[in-house]
Amino acid sequence: MKNKKINIGVMGGSSFAEKMMMPVLNSLTDKFKLVAIASRNPAKANDLANQFSCESVVGYQALIERADIDAVYCPLPTGLHFEWGMKALDQGKHIILEKSLTANLHEAEELLNKGKELNLCVMENFMFQYHNQQAFVKEQIEANAIGEIRNFRSTFGFPPFPDADNIRYQKELGGGALLDAGAYTVKAAQMILGNDLNVKGASLFYDKNIGVDIFGSAFLESGTGISAQLAFGFDNYYQCSYEIWGSKGKISVTRAFTAKPNFEPEVVVENQAGRTVFKQPADNQYQKFFEIFYEKISKNSFSEFFESNLLQAKLIHQIFDHAK
Repeated sequence: MKNKKINIGVMGGSSFAEKMMMPVLNSLTDKFKLVAIASRNPAKANDLANQFSCESVVGYQALIERADIDAVYCPLPTGLHFEWGMKALDQGKHIILEKSLTANLHEAEELLNKGKELNLCVMENFMFQYHNQQAFVKEQIEANAIGEIRNFRSTFGFPPFPDADNIRYQKELGGGALLDAGAYTVKAAQMILGNDLNVKGASLFYDKNIGVDIFGSAFLESGTGISAQLAFGFDNYYQCSYEIWGSKGKISVTRAFTAKPNFEPEVVVENQAGRTVFKQPADNQYQKFFEIFYEKISKNSFSEFFESNLLQAKLIHQIFDHAK
């Protein structure tokens, strides 16, 4: 489908999708046509459709059965990703799933195998990877600004959510800190240290009243012996960062995962020459994410996502396993 617009539908109307994702998607008119938005609530579907100038659909099955849709963006809770991801693939749709891809490794393997079998893109939404600050960090590493990497640290966590019925607190919907905030730190470790990672230790603190993990940590190691220390949580002082400690210096990224389009993040480089703060230009990682999705489908070159998605799911599985 080279140089052809991708007709896309949105499955569900989360507040994040409504505020951050759908406006960007609807603006990329040279690449996408937002055809329809589905909700189980007819009033919600109509409201979103009016807001984004597309059709409303009641129910997710009705959306994926439409012949005029090529791809589906699914911002449903993690616990619903496997069911609706499989159904979308069976209907011949490329899919974007919000992180985490699925609630467990078995589901991820089955979903990714289905995507391979049908030659359909399965993309997990970790858009932070495409922000220009990450490219700058990699340039600094390649320029030997901090020497050889010795250690990677990442933290992502925030205070408790005000609504007790938040989906992140619901076990049956794939809630918990690891599948939400922790997943970002795992992905960041892969981004910097590569794909040869394994979990050596982990700890998860569970709230016994709601049955999900609300904070935790993990220790990973690369095949060359470089370690990654990760910490995350829903009951924490806000942190959204990573550090790369090298033989000759250190790089710190202070807003690693949530840089909004008008925000100018800072990357701090420390070495024998001193401490330098590099302010990065504002960048729209939301837009870049959809552009990457479009490019990969247009060129039929999305096989790399199967490998990276599976590794992410395996590392999450190992953290759960070590923390038992």
